[in-house]
Amino acid sequence: MSATGSVLVGAALWGQHLYNAWKPRSVGVYGTSMVGKTTLDRYMTTPGEMEEIPESERTEHFRILNRYLLPRASKKRISWKGEKRVVNSTDMGGQERFWNLWVDDMVARQVEAVVYMFDDRAFKGGAEGMEQVAGFKYLVDVLVGRNYRYRTFRSRWKGKKYSPKVVMLVANKADRFFDDKAALLWQQGRIGEHKVFDPFRDDLIRLQKANVRTKRSFMATRIGWNVEISMLDLLTS
Repeated sequence: MSATGSVLVGAALWGQHLYNAWKPRSVGVYGTSMVGKTTLDRYMTTPGEMEEIPESERTEHFRILNRYLLPRASKKRISWKGEKRVVNSTDMGGQERFWNLWVDDMVARQVEAVVYMFDDRAFKGGAEGMEQVAGFKYLVDVLVGRNYRYRTFRSRWKGKKYSPKVVMLVANKADRFFDDKAALLWQQGRIGEHKVFDPFRDDLIRLQKANVRTKRSFMATRIGWNVEISMLDLLTS
């Protein structure tokens, strides 16, 4: 390669680096109650030691005239070993009555990257685990069928061709289940094979068939483990 070509390639790479570092990216973080969405939102806003958020402080949304109000997105800056991203995201409630708000938020903000969070209860079963699996199925049903509910004429127009670029399924609270098998799969770049993702495989396949890219990751949001790396991966083509 000529010197001129090297300069042009270097300039292009530097331009891409600046774009990634300063261009706000619209991210939607969804999941059922008490899986760590609020903790992730607070950690991305201000990284550091996190408290265990009590159930009494779980996210709620105000309602006016039988309609819940969408929360406003806030800006976060993600940084890891020189790589930076700017994320616009909201703290969404996880109770079933708020599931339709996930879709409203996606369409209204034209979310390009979706994070669906769950924890080890999804694999263990029980009512809470089944709810986590059902929440993801609900989201996939909407994305595959493009069954969007529109709040305004503007969102209806914006939603006609809407689809996120990528959906990342995040197994949170990894400190509970990160065993020797998980460590080996992590080293080999094969975490998607971990059993914790088993309840979601059919819906991941449905997304792939619908031409929606999927990724999988582990996190432990309360202790800040693998948060930045996962978010950078989410926003890297």
